[in-house]
Amino acid sequence: MAYIKASLLALHIFVAASLSAGAAFAQDAGQAGLKAGAGMVDITPAVEHLPKPLTSIHDHIFARALIVESGGQRAVIAVAEVPAIAADIYGALVQQISDQFHVPVTQVMLGTTHTHNSLRVSPPGNSPIPTSETFTAAVKAGVIEAIRKAEADLQPARSGYDSGSVSLVLGRDEWSKKQHRYIDGIDRTGLEAVDQTLGVHKFESLDGRPIAVVLNYGIEPVVYEPAKTEISGDVPGVTSRYIEDALGGKAVALFTVGSPATPAYRVWFDEDPSRTAKTAERIMDAMGVILGEEALARMSRIESSDAALPIFAVSDSLTCPGKQTTPRNLRTMCAYTEGSELPACDFVDAPFNDVTLTMGVLRLGDVAYVTADGNVVPRLWDKLRLTSPLKNTLFVGTNFGPFRFVVDDAAYALRTYPATDTRAAVGCAEQGFLSGALGLIEQSR
Repeated sequence: MAYIKASLLALHIFVAASLSAGAAFAQDAGQAGLKAGAGMVDITPAVEHLPKPLTSIHDHIFARALIVESGGQRAVIAVAEVPAIAADIYGALVQQISDQFHVPVTQVMLGTTHTHNSLRVSPPGNSPIPTSETFTAAVKAGVIEAIRKAEADLQPARSGYDSGSVSLVLGRDEWSKKQHRYIDGIDRTGLEAVDQTLGVHKFESLDGRPIAVVLNYGIEPVVYEPAKTEISGDVPGVTSRYIEDALGGKAVALFTVGSPATPAYRVWFDEDPSRTAKTAERIMDAMGVILGEEALARMSRIESSDAALPIFAVSDSLTCPGKQTTPRNLRTMCAYTEGSELPACDFVDAPFNDVTLTMGVLRLGDVAYVTADGNVVPRLWDKLRLTSPLKNTLFVGTNFGPFRFVVDDAAYALRTYPATDTRAAVGCAEQGFLSGALGLIEQSR
């Protein structure tokens, strides 16, 4: 009981909300109109520098950046095609961007695409995902160079937003019928409703030449993971390159990851020998083309405006008591199958250090990007999206930080994979995220 009381006391939202100089938008009519610039840098490591088990390059990975200026304010959006960035490196890089490009920290949105077929940006030995000091240095330098290119490209611009709907996986009911959802007597998929919204935020020159497009879609980029040995940007990478090629190489397509859909399309879930890395490659390419085509169609119908674009940002943090669950709900970690060498799926929670989720809202005109350095599950995001007072409210999972997954309270009892992987104890994350994010949205109105 004492621990429960301590947990409740540990739930706190720090609304020390970075309303510093530069975070509020100067709305004087005499202020300059909208400017935008974009840049990208190839951050693909050399084959000879790849750590095991990586041995080859399937497709190149990039750092992309967009700078938006309006009304005396500046915002930076940058995305690196990596699975995650260690928290200390991430914070230092955001601060460097802020200092070097004269933009408030709250107005820097640095994201990752979460692709599993890349190297993690972290000190060696801190992650089971491959990493290297050389790659970490290249990513940091690549992000800065992409932003520098964006700054050099700044030009009078106009912008507009639209959204579409794209279904890349079977619906929940259909998938559950087709697959054996319950394997070894437990729910192995954690299936839930998927947000199929594709957000498309376009920036173009005054004469209609494309500058950049910011995409937002909820996907867990693990489609090409069966290969395990090749560098790949996965579906986000395919989508960005497809759009950039379609636009004649004259624009930058930044893919931001929303509330991640269940990875039900992981092709190695089946024991069918025909489900190979080649199958995964074809699925990955098909998904990227579908998303790319929908984005291009939306871009063609957007009526852009060169009016000043109010820029506003605010940040917040949520600290919860921690827990660590063993084993995690993965069929490679536990099983009830007779004769299995894996431990039984008898999940046990142990106390863990308090964990903090960093949240924010970056408002560009009538588009609000709600950010968090964790994977907010679709059920929880739906609750926020449906209660948001703003029409164009998007979620961006900027990084896979200390919280890991941010799950709704009901998921803990179901022992879904996100619930066993989150480091936040039950009873804190759902209400803390919802109230904190809604508070930020209200401040941005």
